[in-house]
Amino acid sequence: MEPKWLVECWGDFNIEYGTELFYTKRDAEQYFKKIRRQLDSSKYKITRDRIIDIQDDGNIVCITDLDDIY
Repeated sequence: MEPKWLVECWGDFNIEYGTELFYTKRDAEQYFKKIRRQLDSSKYKITRDRIIDIQDDGNIVCITDLDDIY
């Protein structure tokens, strides 16, 4: 079984989490929520599958379904 989900962290968020691969969507979403809880919501545009820094759009966290890429 191969990992099917990726939580990507691009840029500088100053958090303890980074890019990780997951076998299930549920695990990827839980990890994404852990990241989201560490960030100040007034500084980020947060959607269901993306977190984008308002001041620097190069700082992004997103959930990616690897089956959609390949």
